Amino acid sequence: MKIFFTDCFDSIQLLDKLSSPLATFDRKSLYPFTFVKSCLDLRVGILTLREKWQKLALAFDVHYIAAHSNEEGIIWLSENVIPSVVLLQAIQRLGVGEVLVQGGYVIACCYARMGSYRVQEIDTSVDLLKGVEDLFLLTGAEITRDFNLLVQDVQSSSISVTNQLLGNDLYVGARVSMECATINTLQGPIYIDEDVTIMEGAHLRGPLYLGKGAVVKMGATIYGNVSIGKQSVIGGEIGNSVIGDFSAKGHHGYLGCSVIGDWCNLGAGTSNSNLKNNLKTVSIYDYALDGVRDTGLLKCGAFIGDYTRLGINSALNTGTVIGIASMLADTSFYAKFVPSFAWVFDGGAQTYEFDKFMAYLETLYVSKGEELTEQIKDKLNQLNTKYN
Repeated sequence: MKIFFTDCFDSIQLLDKLSSPLATFDRKSLYPFTFVKSCLDLRVGILTLREKWQKLALAFDVHYIAAHSNEEGIIWLSENVIPSVVLLQAIQRLGVGEVLVQGGYVIACCYARMGSYRVQEIDTSVDLLKGVEDLFLLTGAEITRDFNLLVQDVQSSSISVTNQLLGNDLYVGARVSMECATINTLQGPIYIDEDVTIMEGAHLRGPLYLGKGAVVKMGATIYGNVSIGKQSVIGGEIGNSVIGDFSAKGHHGYLGCSVIGDWCNLGAGTSNSNLKNNLKTVSIYDYALDGVRDTGLLKCGAFIGDYTRLGINSALNTGTVIGIASMLADTSFYAKFVPSFAWVFDGGAQTYEFDKFMAYLETLYVSKGEELTEQIKDKLNQLNTKYN
């Protein structure tokens, strides 16, 4: 079976050939997190979507097509679909010209050169990343699923007797430093990747993933349904949230029902609201709509794009969306939508000077021993030109 991942079915005029109206994935619906990277490289749980597909590929004889292909019989698969065995089985049953949908939403189609397409409703539920809130809503279940996949026939490292462990669903990678922590796996598994440091007095509750080289500060409280990227630094209170790679929330403050991108920094005292005082559902800015969308959720926090920094004591209102490459340093609540490449200071806002931003970024990458590639530079330059 050959699969081509796509965020656009227009190339094969799919919707034009269907008699009934259907919705398809628009990568803008996951902005600001897909500005720089593909949806496939978003981590949902322990693994990225790409890594999940790679794990399943061997068992199902799946081959990926890297470039656009109109070869008849190739499966065009929406890249926002969460991989699962039942989904792959359903895809395998698709005939040429058949479109797999769930509730009017296109999941996959088997390309046909000629003729019309036939719609087929999938007979089992499939999880999709339709909006940014799905990144934290699906985290707990996906940590559990990834944990069960990854720990098969793998030996966990032992932990010090100074730690208090509740339950048995714990995996600890090599070279983990952890003393005097409480580790509760009764509500879900905890996967601690290699080279993680967990300082004394930290309280960890699953489902939880701590990425390679992550640091959990003294007294940190993690309530569960939390996924932390590699070399990120964590402190304060966190629940129902995702933090990307090389990001820092290293001090006191609360983060809940939120998603933070890669290479971000939240200054000491930064906190977000995730519940409105009037207990009404939370609305957020949606890039695909270029307007506000009601999430239908009572609890929904902040969504912050890659390379954005927040100053000390930053206050984030319920349902705040902040773009990439912005610098925010204010002591009042920020606007509920802050665009990319913004400089917010002392109650005012202006465009972040791109040269200054890139100079900062070069220093940041060097400080982490990472390379700022020409590909990333070019992408950021294109985005800056487009949105400024």
